[in-house]
Amino acid sequence: LLIKTWLRSILLGNSSDVYFLNSYRKDNTLFRYSNTIINYSLLEAIVMPNIKKQKVTEDELIHQIWDAVSRNNEVKVWNLSLGTDREADLYEFSDFAKALDEIQEVNNVLICKSAGNCTNFKINAPVSRIAKSADTVRGLVVGSLAHDKNETDIADKLNPSPFSRIGRGPSHLIKPDVVHIGGNAGLDASNNVVTNPIKSFSPDGKVTGQVGTSFSTPRIAAITSGLDAMLNESFNPTLLKALIIHSAKYPEEMKMPIVEKIKHAGFGLPSNIKDILFNEPNEITLILQDTLEKGHFIDILDFPFPQSMIDEDGYFYGEMTVTLVTSPILEVSQGAEYCQSNIDVMIGSYDEKVERDMSNPLIKNPIGAGGRQNILAMTNYSSKAKKDIEMPFATERMLVTYGDKFQPVKKWSVNFDEFTEGNKEKFLKAPKNWYLKVEGLYRHFTEEKCELEDRTPSQDFCLMITIKDTKKKGNIYNEVTQLLDNFSFIHSNVKIKEEVRIRLNG
Repeated sequence: LLIKTWLRSILLGNSSDVYFLNSYRKDNTLFRYSNTIINYSLLEAIVMPNIKKQKVTEDELIHQIWDAVSRNNEVKVWNLSLGTDREADLYEFSDFAKALDEIQEVNNVLICKSAGNCTNFKINAPVSRIAKSADTVRGLVVGSLAHDKNETDIADKLNPSPFSRIGRGPSHLIKPDVVHIGGNAGLDASNNVVTNPIKSFSPDGKVTGQVGTSFSTPRIAAITSGLDAMLNESFNPTLLKALIIHSAKYPEEMKMPIVEKIKHAGFGLPSNIKDILFNEPNEITLILQDTLEKGHFIDILDFPFPQSMIDEDGYFYGEMTVTLVTSPILEVSQGAEYCQSNIDVMIGSYDEKVERDMSNPLIKNPIGAGGRQNILAMTNYSSKAKKDIEMPFATERMLVTYGDKFQPVKKWSVNFDEFTEGNKEKFLKAPKNWYLKVEGLYRHFTEEKCELEDRTPSQDFCLMITIKDTKKKGNIYNEVTQLLDNFSFIHSNVKIKEEVRIRLNG
């Protein structure tokens, strides 16, 4: 079993063109893909011996991973395709996962971790939950989808593979985070296991076929590395994780309630690199990155929602996708309360700005918002819409109540057409102003610890918001950019490295 990095920028084209590579270290090499010249660096770090000849303890394995990552600090995205048959606990995070979290935090890396495989389908039993080590908070945990279906396969095409372990993780943690293609499996007439593999490369360079989350995970590692290579800025695991999860959608073929989708597929199947980085003219993606200290909050009362997105009846319309990825404070001694910090996001409409009584010590902003409403709240939407699995928007819909659960990753995807009639009248009838509020929360243990150490707890976060004009009436990108200027926001485009194009065949 190997821990390895992957080709940077290998996913500039169709994701199905990427195969599992059993690779070696090779620096400063040119690689041609999709008429693009890119640099890549490969590293294979063997961290586990042949267990038929030599046993290895968990502590020894963790030490080997620590050593491999720390000695190769130029490598920032790691693929970890190994696991255990032990199921993650419902409450306590595993020591292996805690070690992976520490490795990522100390070395500023992102580990793409397989969710683990399960053979319960052989006895027609429910699939097991994610394996211990796949309950890593900071890692990007990957499940598997079936690429197609033959006569012996159990899973339908682009549905969860029958062997792919499911969530949730400890303390309701959403794991896996995402999924990718990892093969299919089933039983023949004699109850023998028959696999339907995806293509990969064997150690001797030949094309072979394999199934498992060990083969879906490198595809996510490839996208992540490709994004990092395309972005013209320093390595940022929180941003990369947000980009991946924000782009993820559920395949149309996956006909199941949202609760089951989250358990089996996390936030879904990510897009390819170009679709992640570039919007259509009828949509725009805003990214807010910051560090939020205890006692501080962000309350933007001039959020730039496009005023052109009002229909002929005078109601705001459109779709909005909001993804929050945090780098939470983690405390290994606190059991189920391992995640010690949380961030809440509210975004929506309000009637007017109002002056507030600053003599009240609890009020920190002299200007408030009258009639404020959070459009991410599930109560705004009709019960029929929440349960619908047939409409086109079902592939994107993400209506989840996170409540008081300390979730390091949160995502919402909503369509204003699905508001109840009463809430539509109250909250979407123009004229309306728009706001965004981001607020942090810390557990009592961390607050007391920081007070004793005379420091203020804080957490980094990346918030992504995509606004989509479903009627395609105007150029939303230009309109929102102008609103940002009008409201005096300091903003800039995401910087992308220039590509070198070549022409083939003359």
